[in-house]
Amino acid sequence: MPKVRISVEIPDEALRAFKDAADREGLGVEAILERTVNNLLRELERERRDGFDPPIVPA
Repeated sequence: MPKVRISVEIPDEALRAFKDAADREGLGVEAILERTVNNLLRELERERRDGFDPPIVPA
């Protein structure tokens, strides 16, 4: 699968939570965010296959 570089804006509180998770798992924040985005994309694909197909609206 191709990789795409992105930039995200997240609230300070969420960033702290991602940093805490990264520290606990011995990973970088970027790795935790990448895993989170990949999980969300898999969940969207699963819902689409199951018949739930919400529109994806670019910000």
